[in-house]
Amino acid sequence: MRGLACLLMFQTDCYDSWLNADARKTTFFMWSQLGGTLPAPLFLFLAGISFALVTDRLVQKGASPAPIARTTIDLGAEIFGLGILFRLQEFLIALGWAPWSDLFRVDILNIIGVSMMLMGLLCWLVLSRSQPRSQVVLPVSAIGIALAIAVVTPLLWTLWRPGWLPWPQESYINGVHNFHQPEPWLFPIFP
Repeated sequence: MRGLACLLMFQTDCYDSWLNADARKTTFFMWSQLGGTLPAPLFLFLAGISFALVTDRLVQKGASPAPIARTTIDLGAEIFGLGILFRLQEFLIALGWAPWSDLFRVDILNIIGVSMMLMGLLCWLVLSRSQPRSQVVLPVSAIGIALAIAVVTPLLWTLWRPGWLPWPQESYINGVHNFHQPEPWLFPIFP
């Protein structure tokens, strides 16, 4: 699935960058761009599956909540750091015509990293409070968080929008970037 996500991402970005105006009006181009909507959700889904497998393996080995949280938060921080480095590389390649605000754009690697760090914190909270450890506690808490995100997202895009935050921080919540309103093509925590 990662290979498929990479292939779709590469073909979408390459076609979008290299085709002339006439080629962009074809049905083939339209379908190729539609396929480009799949990589980000696939990467998020696979990161969640990988996170669940790592967490389950550590729980099965009898690890205490702190090492589980540390391992998962470290993994998330590594991915977040790679996202920042990728953004820096992209900015330096486009130096001269890319706006400085692109350095702070929230992209898929940023959100995967932040999400993994938040999930590590959730694992620590849930596992340190549940005695004895139940196989049901983590999945139920994960479903509860997913439902809470689904319920709160429309409010964070409208009524409860954290406009008091600087836009780089607000972007992680609702994808506002520097456009003064949430953008559907960015990757915030509350999509």
